[in-house]
Amino acid sequence: MLINKVKALPRNFWFILFVALFAQLTLIWLGTAAGDPYGDVRYTYDAWVTNMIQHHFLLGINEPWVYPFIAEVPLWLAHFVWPADYMTGWFILVVNVNMIMIAYLLGWGKATERFKSAWFLIACIFLCGPVALGRFEVFSLALAVLAAVSYVNRRDETLSMQFFNLATWIKVSPLAALASGFVITDKKIKFVRNLAIGTVAILAVGLLLGGNSAMFSFIGMQSGRGIQVESSIAILWLVQILVGIPGSKIVYDNNILTFQVTGAGVTEIASIMTLVQFGALAITLWLGFRAKKQGVHKNTLFAWMVLTSTLDLLVFNKVGSPQYELWLVGAAVVGLIAGTKNWKFVTYMTLFTSGLSWLIFPIFYGDLLDGKPFGVGLLILRNLGVIAVLVYSNQQLIKLGKAKREAA
Repeated sequence: MLINKVKALPRNFWFILFVALFAQLTLIWLGTAAGDPYGDVRYTYDAWVTNMIQHHFLLGINEPWVYPFIAEVPLWLAHFVWPADYMTGWFILVVNVNMIMIAYLLGWGKATERFKSAWFLIACIFLCGPVALGRFEVFSLALAVLAAVSYVNRRDETLSMQFFNLATWIKVSPLAALASGFVITDKKIKFVRNLAIGTVAILAVGLLLGGNSAMFSFIGMQSGRGIQVESSIAILWLVQILVGIPGSKIVYDNNILTFQVTGAGVTEIASIMTLVQFGALAITLWLGFRAKKQGVHKNTLFAWMVLTSTLDLLVFNKVGSPQYELWLVGAAVVGLIAGTKNWKFVTYMTLFTSGLSWLIFPIFYGDLLDGKPFGVGLLILRNLGVIAVLVYSNQQLIKLGKAKREAA
């Protein structure tokens, strides 16, 4: 009897939630006990809210901001949850958001057959380290999971795409799901209309709050960035740093508060990365259209398209902050929820790269910034792992189109 009860624990709703809570509290403890991996929350986020209160403006609405204005919502929620201490309010907020995400994934206890997806999320969040709780990606990931469940299990395309649409106004990665949804849907006019209604509603909120051109300032502020040290394309200069080629180094940009690489060709490559990024996305959409014509199952195609297009936005991005690993986690969980075949490689590689992400930041981040071989090598290995998943997902998309054609 006892053995059977123990075996049943991984499927038990309350046990899963308990482990999810324990994992997050452990991350908070580890992150606050040594170093300061929550520095963005402690200093930047808190300062943003304080400045808005003192100077009577709203970032991303009537003052330029590097993020879409919906990302301001969690900033204020954390403040109101615990006004006496911003960090405490933030932790209470993000832990509850993740708990709700996992509970929803499990159907509030009525869909425990999705327990593998829940364990995957818990494992990845923990393996990513403190950064998984200390950035805006917490909220875009939660919305993406709600959207994936609605799309795959509830067959509610409209609700799902509105979740993804809202998440895109926090971080750009859910744009991949919107593009994939457009390719797959049989009702494209309705799809575009519903998406337009949702977008207009979001913009209307901003305008009612006094919005102006600053609502779109995040577009221009991102375009002028250099190549961030954690990005995949930065491998070109990290290798040069390892072998000691003069001119290649890591520097801090005081304007956008991030570390970037410098060296021969950095400016030129940075200027074309957005074009390359959307070129890769266009190829993925074409592969998706081709597979759809061959009658590939909707959920299968959606999973591979979301994964591939998300990785297009990630791998070819000149920004590559540690928390961007959650982009891959959000895309990978879609395939698990859908029960997609040939997904084991994606699952294991995502777990592997998540674990490397914690090692990179904050554990060996100092070694990375100093150009030491171990720190730089860890980052290169993590990024090569992400690139490997992109190559694999492209291969699967190509096979989906070819297999159906050959069968016909």
